[in-house]
Order: sequence, then structure tokens, then C-alpha cells
Amino acid sequence: MAMFGRSRGRIEPDQMQALSHPVRIGILGLFTKDPVRSLAACDLLDDLIAEDPDMFGGFSVSQVAYHRARLQDAQLLPTR
Repeated sequence: MAMFGRSRGRIEPDQMQALSHPVRIGILGLFTKDPVRSLAACDLLDDLIAEDPDMFGGFSVSQVAYHRARLQDAQLLPTR
């Protein structure tokens, strides 16, 4: 067994960084529950606030769009 190298179970560094923010974790959670859901930033924000108004109520649509784009850059969300 090689000491170094890729492990199929290991998360890539850009994916780990993409999961370093609560909004991104929330967006990914929404998508995981419903993969055909809308990924429009306004819809994501509404659903995040519905799930946890205290945590997500202070975020704007543009901030959610930014975090959605980081998840897409890390290939954790589709770019549809």
C-alpha cells in the first residue's frame, strides 16, 4: 500500500475550502435533499431563511449567489 497518493475517499482541497462556510453547507444541504430544485439565488435564500432564519436571515441574494458560484466552481453543484 502506497503511503502517498490519491485516495478515492479523500475530498479535494478546493472542495474542502468550498465547504468552509455555513451558507455553502446550507445550499449543498438543500440541493442534496432535492437535486432538481431551483438553484436561483433568490430561491436558495428563501429556503435557507425558512430552514434557519437566525442563521441565514442576514444574508443577501448577491451573497448567496457568490456562495453558490463557489460550490459550482468546486463541482459540488451543477452549473445548469
